[in-house]
Amino acid sequence: MSEEPENRRREVDDTLEDAFGVNLRALTTLKDVLFRTDAVFRAFAAGDRETYTPTIRLFVGLIALQVFVSYLWGGYAGLLLSQWQQQPNVVAQMEQLFGGPVEVITEHYGNAATFLHAVVVGGFTALSAFLVGSFNRSLGWVARVNITFTVLSAGTVFGLILLVASALTNHMALIGFAPVAVFLSYWFFLLAKTRTGTILKGGLFAAVTMIYVIIGGFVMGLIGMAYAYVRMNGG
Repeated sequence: MSEEPENRRREVDDTLEDAFGVNLRALTTLKDVLFRTDAVFRAFAAGDRETYTPTIRLFVGLIALQVFVSYLWGGYAGLLLSQWQQQPNVVAQMEQLFGGPVEVITEHYGNAATFLHAVVVGGFTALSAFLVGSFNRSLGWVARVNITFTVLSAGTVFGLILLVASALTNHMALIGFAPVAVFLSYWFFLLAKTRTGTILKGGLFAAVTMIYVIIGGFVMGLIGMAYAYVRMNGG
């Protein structure tokens, strides 16, 4: 009889994974990333790969959800177009520079940004794994990467909230989640051994992560605009 609830849970788990690409472990991981982050950190630091879904996989799923939500407001193209249309002088400058209507410019940019967000912004911020390793050299690379993407996954959830709020208020969402990195960084103290280490390591992690997000967003913007320019001029 004791095996029946476990079997039933496994059936539900498999059904969710087949239908939506997620399972109960992934949902539990997401919940704990947001509300029991210390437990997630400690599990990965201890080498536990059974309790939680690898957070790099969770991050990719959240980015896909972010892209889907952005399409409700026209995707990155619609958000950028809405921002530009509030500044007529910017519209005129962009149309002159690119040689075409802003609707087409933003469409090309949006196509590039949809693909580049996870690759470029996520890639740059993932470099924080090196900093995690310098804080605790006993951590293996799997633990470092999972701890880093725990923070990035939490940031992406807040990024989703910012995306919806920005769309509703007609202000383009920040690419990435730089402001959230500071808020999330206080959780990182759980790997520090002293109160001084808590302040210094949390602050350093927040600062470095923000720099990576800014650089990643800047690079993504440049590539997206370059792609739009090439497409607008016969490329």
